[in-house]
Amino acid sequence: MVNTLTSNWFVLTSKPKEEQRAHDNLTSQGYEVFLPKISKISKRQGIKSVSLAPLFPNYLFINLEPEQANFNAIRSTRGVGSFVRFGVKHATISNNLIDKIKADLQGEDSNKSLAQLLAYNSGDKVEINQGPFKGLGAIYKAKDGLERSILLINMLGQQNEVAVENQFIDKSS
Repeated sequence: MVNTLTSNWFVLTSKPKEEQRAHDNLTSQGYEVFLPKISKISKRQGIKSVSLAPLFPNYLFINLEPEQANFNAIRSTRGVGSFVRFGVKHATISNNLIDKIKADLQGEDSNKSLAQLLAYNSGDKVEINQGPFKGLGAIYKAKDGLERSILLINMLGQQNEVAVENQFIDKSS
């Protein structure tokens, strides 16, 4: 059991794409580990889907009492890269910041559906990524059923309405 008054949250790096493996192995050893995740749109072969991805890729947090922790055993755990350091000092994060991240993630509801993540509002800037209008920027106007949306595209000095499949558009920054 970790004493919250004397313990610190340390920052760990994981091996590439092994955040979950490091988290699972450290948790099974009895450590309190935090791996924040969010819903993210991923694209494979042009099909969009939702997956849970780490909020901070290749990083996770572990709660330890510095005087009692076996840093070598933690560092040699499968999936763990090393501790983040600033010179010789290990990087730590306050309990308040960890609590704030946890609260923000709970309020965010990290298990969102694809429809919730792809919710466009009238006036949003989008970019067309497939089809005859590929590469063009557009403005989202409205839904056109479940599979398509109506976009405003500026062509030949005029704004034209075009119906495009939802799979073919991405929000632009």
